Amino acid sequence: MIMRDHLIAFSIALAIFLTPLIASAESSDALLLLEAPAPVTVGSVTYVSGGVGDSEAEAMRAIAKNYSLEVVFIQKLKQREEFLAAVNVQIKDHHHNLLLDITTDGPYLLANLPAGHYQIIAQYNGNIKQQWLVIVGSNNKKSTHKKVVFWWPILDDSLDSPVNNPS
Repeated sequence: MIMRDHLIAFSIALAIFLTPLIASAESSDALLLLEAPAPVTVGSVTYVSGGVGDSEAEAMRAIAKNYSLEVVFIQKLKQREEFLAAVNVQIKDHHHNLLLDITTDGPYLLANLPAGHYQIIAQYNGNIKQQWLVIVGSNNKKSTHKKVVFWWPILDDSLDSPVNNPS
């Protein structure tokens, strides 16, 4: 009987201790959700584009796993990387039907696509990148998460010269 009373007291104390931590985690997730741009639906595709600034980028990364497709746009020269916005993106199905045609609002594009074969075409500064991918459905009929990163070279390397970037 005494052991049972101790277990009950311990369970109550543990619940009292953990409640603020759980509430804090839930409010943190809610804050990240508030900082993410609102989802947009075009036809059968729901997407979110953004990620400008640290807090919005963190929010986009936090919600990325809720979408079947995550695309990131980066410009790179040697060790220097810059995130890109204003990338023209088209997503086509395996029959070449255009499902989405947008200009991104930031370096992240999250989209919910059903299981299938898709072509992503991304254009920045006249340079086109494309990739085919397969979104696979899982056992619970929800699509699995797929991440694609498009890289463009930084064409102006004058920022890395000793004159503009003294060591």
